[in-house]
Amino acid sequence: MAKRSKNGTGFKHARHVAWRKVADEAVILDLDTAQYYSLAGPGLRAWELLISGRSPAAAAAALDAEFEAPPGRIAADVAELLAALKKEGLLEPA
Repeated sequence: MAKRSKNGTGFKHARHVAWRKVADEAVILDLDTAQYYSLAGPGLRAWELLISGRSPAAAAAALDAEFEAPPGRIAADVAELLAALKKEGLLEPA
């Protein structure tokens, strides 16, 4: 189970989700729907950070240190990815 962030905003992958890192991408499978997803590059890293229990802000800060982007871009991208992952039912609160 993922560790909970201090402010209670951490996430883990949903129970009906299996995932593996294959080469340089995450292959994510929703076992209920048989739908699969893939994330690579910064998306893969964001997935790893989010499911480790990091808050979206902490994940964005870590990504900001690893990747070059205009100010605010990474935080916006993390928020957009998080919304999509939650909409698809792939993440749940830790």
